[in-house]
Amino acid sequence: MDGARLWECGPFYGKPLSRIAALFDTVYVSFYKGLAGTAGGMLIGEEDVIAEAREWRHRHGGTLYNLWPYAAAALAGLRLRLPRMPEYVAHARAVAAALTKIDGVKVVPDPPQTPMKHILLSTTAAAFNSGVRKLATEQRLWAFGGSNPTDVPGYRKVELYAGDATLELTPQEIATAVRELLAAS
Repeated sequence: MDGARLWECGPFYGKPLSRIAALFDTVYVSFYKGLAGTAGGMLIGEEDVIAEAREWRHRHGGTLYNLWPYAAAALAGLRLRLPRMPEYVAHARAVAAALTKIDGVKVVPDPPQTPMKHILLSTTAAAFNSGVRKLATEQRLWAFGGSNPTDVPGYRKVELYAGDATLELTPQEIATAVRELLAAS
């Protein structure tokens, strides 16, 4: 299983992560997606399979020296962020509900099934960048690092993850920022 976002799916399935992972022979989990670790991941499975994977990792040059900072960041994420996943998902859904009331905004999927969702905004790349800069300079709110084209003409796509920083803003505050971003465009 490519469980890069396994940490986030528990609230959707309503099952413990161990039960979800038990359906697979091996499970890869990410330490930066959802947990905000520096980098890295882990492969979980039977001892003989992991031993073979470890051997192939070494053959391909994947054994790095001094990985303890990555491990420390991953452990902090497991302790601090994993227990908050249900809260992140609930906030993502509340934010999505507020955003869907704005003309020119579509949320995918609606409702979100994890803390991460895509927002389609009726704007151009240049106008989007202008709106992001305006929010950053006038309100000191860094909204998005960039946008991507979509299959929907006239729309740009951004990713919005509900994590610790997002929890600091109410759904209404986020909706206001998106309205202002679109108005600046």
